[in-house]
Amino acid sequence: MSSRPLLVIGLRDAALERAREAGEAAGVPVVVLPESEKAAYEIEGDTPLAILLRLDGAGAARAFAHLRSQARLAQVPVFGVADELSDLAFTELFVWGGDDLVGLASAQPLTRRLRALRAGGERTGGASAEKPQAVVAGQDATWRSVMGRALYNGGFAVRFAVSVEGLVSETLNESASVAVVADDLEAGGAHAALSAVRLRGSKAACVLVAPPKRMAAATAAVKSLGHMSVADGFAPPENVLFLVNELLAPRGVDKRASARLLYGTAVAFRAAGRDADEIGFAYNVSAGGLYIRTLAPLDPGQELWLEMWPPRSERRVRLAGSVAWRRPFGNIGGATVPAGFGVRITEGLAGDFDRWRAGYEVFTKSLLGT
Repeated sequence: MSSRPLLVIGLRDAALERAREAGEAAGVPVVVLPESEKAAYEIEGDTPLAILLRLDGAGAARAFAHLRSQARLAQVPVFGVADELSDLAFTELFVWGGDDLVGLASAQPLTRRLRALRAGGERTGGASAEKPQAVVAGQDATWRSVMGRALYNGGFAVRFAVSVEGLVSETLNESASVAVVADDLEAGGAHAALSAVRLRGSKAACVLVAPPKRMAAATAAVKSLGHMSVADGFAPPENVLFLVNELLAPRGVDKRASARLLYGTAVAFRAAGRDADEIGFAYNVSAGGLYIRTLAPLDPGQELWLEMWPPRSERRVRLAGSVAWRRPFGNIGGATVPAGFGVRITEGLAGDFDRWRAGYEVFTKSLLGT
């Protein structure tokens, strides 16, 4: 049995029993903490394998914030538990710094994730000096921690700043290739901060993170500065990783058969022939495939069935495909996506593949105008 435990916070009755069953089946000891807003503050001892936290508890947001503020727990995966695995629940979990959402009607979903974590072991991306440098600048400590974690797991060495002066200094001194800046960095506005970065000669790819109501103004403000993008501050932080990778991609002829676009929605998937679905979350889509975010990824080459809402569609589709590649959990040099797996779609039920492509084409036109 693994010596690193699963910490369970805020579960009781049947859900707690399922968590215990999952731990036993995966060979992981289970430690239960009381349902309390202070539970996350009481974690002591060895670093756990994972943490399981009730998503809809009164203090869930504060518990996540505290867990992600502790350096020794920063890379520990946190599972949210919810009765309904909805788009809203997934997005809320990711914004708080969680890694996957599970239901506990049965023990199997959690069992598979714990087994995958045990099999994965420790993964690192090499010495930090060999990694590209990223600077995360913002006033809110929890936001910095969660955003920095997303970039760290994407293979970056991360430094932090809390002011315009600090952002400029860190960007120049560390020869940073990336700067991620909160819209409310200082009273003068993030535009002034990014202008200062450019005036001092930095060519770093920059992402300005702003709430939806300010995204249009932010986009217009930084347009002239070049090599920049604007991200939705209410979206998962890994969306910023996607934009960073797009900005850092070599310029020239794009060899992709179709554009790869950010798109998030819950996806029910199962290995072909199996009798129970897993629930993951779409990360990006193309005309012929998608990437599913989950800590229970299928193996490359495996055939699968899936069901989801296509972009810009009023009808769910059932599709078949194969796993093109998988990305395990952890800090892996060169990673461009969160943990999960890529799917190559091969067919659909009763015209559903055509519906998928039609939804994708409408989505592409609305975003890219093509």
